[in-house]
Amino acid sequence: MVEGTGLRILTGDALREPLRAALAGRAVVRATASSATASAVLVPLFERQGEAHVWLVRRASSLRRHGGQVAFPGGKADVADVSELATALREAHEEIGLSASAVDVLGRLDDLVTGTGFKIAPFVGWVNAAFTPKPNESEVARVFGVPLRAFFARASGIPPFQGHDIDGERVWGATGKVLRDLARLVRPLEAAP
Repeated sequence: MVEGTGLRILTGDALREPLRAALAGRAVVRATASSATASAVLVPLFERQGEAHVWLVRRASSLRRHGGQVAFPGGKADVADVSELATALREAHEEIGLSASAVDVLGRLDDLVTGTGFKIAPFVGWVNAAFTPKPNESEVARVFGVPLRAFFARASGIPPFQGHDIDGERVWGATGKVLRDLARLVRPLEAAP
């Protein structure tokens, strides 16, 4: 418990299986935007200093789309990808060196369609082993881990620029929306006995 709050610290043991059950117990809203570019992201959770964190990236500023923005590892579907999950795992490996075998996929969140024409399928995964990111410098300027609890706080700003200022970065847009959706699922688990 976090002293004085009645809340548990979100360790892997306290979060992983309850979150898997919460994700499995809900209907996923799938987008039907046929003209949008299919893409997928991985929301990679891990434990650091006894608390659940999430890996985020700041995209290289030289990228044509979403350059310099904070995001999850992920990207456009490739013709060789057998599923949206395969896209998310392939992109995580390409962008930050995260092997698919090191990820326990817990479930899927609702699709999002961005104003820039992408349909994003977000998958939540738990990074099983000690992992040191190896950013692909042509795509990723920075990889950083932040406590998942940071996204329990109310976002600031006006949509679509509503977000969180964390570790010197602004987390907003589709990434912020996915994290707010995840926080809404996790928050009741934190207070559970």
